[in-house]
Parts: sequence; C-alpha cells; structure tokens
Amino acid sequence: MRTKHFLLFSFVFITILSSCKKELLVTNETVLPQNEYTLMRVAYYRDLIETDGIGVRFYETPVVINLYKDNVNFAAIKNIIDQSKEQNNPLRVTIKNANELDVANTASTSELSTYNLQFKKVLPEPEKIKRILPSMDVFLDIFNFMQMQGCDTGTVTIDQCISFQYVVDGCYARAHKMRQILIDNYKYSCEKVFSYEGEDGYLAVDAGDCCVYWWYHVAPLVSVNEDGIINKYVMDPSMFDGPVTIDEWTGAQENEECTPYADFGEYDIQRGQFYSPWGEWGGVMYYSTDEDYSSTNSTLYWYSDLETCY
Repeated sequence: MRTKHFLLFSFVFITILSSCKKELLVTNETVLPQNEYTLMRVAYYRDLIETDGIGVRFYETPVVINLYKDNVNFAAIKNIIDQSKEQNNPLRVTIKNANELDVANTASTSELSTYNLQFKKVLPEPEKIKRILPSMDVFLDIFNFMQMQGCDTGTVTIDQCISFQYVVDGCYARAHKMRQILIDNYKYSCEKVFSYEGEDGYLAVDAGDCCVYWWYHVAPLVSVNEDGIINKYVMDPSMFDGPVTIDEWTGAQENEECTPYADFGEYDIQRGQFYSPWGEWGGVMYYSTDEDYSSTNSTLYWYSDLETCY
C-alpha cells in the first residue's frame, strides 16, 4: 500500500450561481445542476474505456466526470484542463446529466484568491475523547443509531439527516457527520479510510437496482476492543448493514458484475479530521478538512431527497 501524507490545513471552497453575483460558501463536493458552475481542481484524467472521450477526476467529487469527444468544444476544454492541471489551479466547471462535463473555463483572479483564502490549523480532539470502543456490542449500538439517522428512515434525531440512500456522491460528508456523532454523542473518535481506484479501471459498487462508480471513496474507521485485541472496522451504512473489515469494504468496490473494468487500487488510513482529498504534490497527498461541519451539512442537505437508482 502506497502511503499518502497529509496537510494540516482546511480550505473554504466556493460555488457560484451563474444567475447571481453573490458568492455562496457551500460544500466543496457537490456536483451542480447545469445552470450553475462550481470551482473544481483536476486530479487527473484517463481515456474513457467504452466510448470516445476522457474521464476527469476532480478532487471535489468521487464521481468520474466525462468529457465526450462529440462536445463541440472538446479540444478547447481539454486544453484548459491540461493548463489547469499544470498550474494546479481550479476551473469553472459546469456539469450536466449528473456526470458530463459541459463547460470548463479558467477561474478569475478573484476566484483563485477566494478559493485559497482560508487556511486553518486542524484543531486537536478534546482530551476526554477516547480512541477505542470497549466492545463490539457498543459498536453495533452506535452503528444502528447511525442507520436511524438516514434521510429516508423517518427516525432522524440529529440536526441534519445523513444521505445514506444516495450512494452516488457525498461519502466525504456522510463519513464526517458520523465522526461528529461519534465525538458529540459517544465521546469516541475514529480514523478515516480512503479507497482509490486502480490503474486499469475504477471503483464499482452494486447499489441494489443499479451500479455506482467512483475514483475514490471514504468512510469512518473505528477501533474496537474484542477480548483484549484491538480490531479496526469500517462503518459505512451506505454499503453495509453492519461493521465490516477493510478487505470486505474494498472488495465490495471491485464488483465485476457491474463492469469488467472494476479495479480497486489501494487504501489509505488517515486522521478522522480529514474531509476529502485536496491535491497531490511530489507524490504526497494532501487532505482538506471541515472543522465546523458547514460543508458536511450543506452536502447532506443537498442530497437528502435524491435516490441512487431511478
């Protein structure tokens, strides 16, 4: 497993509505409707396997965003993407049909300034927060409580429901909300485990009546004392009805019944404070944070009434 490192800073991300000049501080991960654009930064892209075009990986979403060659501006957009990648700057991106790149333009100087404006040191967890759950029974009770906070359950008791029913996007927000609940309600902390696609394909998950595809995924990683042995389990109610091992979790993201190109590459265990991948420089991965859970709650609200398969 290739180890990725991290940067102890958080960032404010902006999404701009094309019909309004007011800048809104919202989630850095939301894929927006066609009449809006968002600032997104390119991780990398690959040629599409089954059609002509490229699949662009943006740090702001695990969804692979496709740019098809039948787009009349394909060459120009691809050139802008290449320049953005080389300069490590975000783009103005407009998405249509959920995962199709429609328009991309260079961000303005003021947008670049705002994009990188806020740098905040990651706050340490309170001293009274414990790192290891005392038993599997305690963990199962916590897992069941998390499930009850799903947006489609009718049993929500927290400030913002968790969009477990919408698997397509928002894993970073779901994971961060569960971390908040662990700390606030139970006085326990967790780590995060990030999974990444392999070189020959992408992550593929059976979501029931359809399949979902990502280039990365994230969930809380919880340490549990089982008869004196400390074991780590993934807590991901969007995929499972109970705790699973990392191998079970990553194995479910390589479902060849969804596509022969399903390919899990590696996983990366990081501190629970980290929200989503932010960028890679010199082989080192940096992660963003969301200390006040504002992006977390915005994303969960955005996805609260969406369905995975329709």
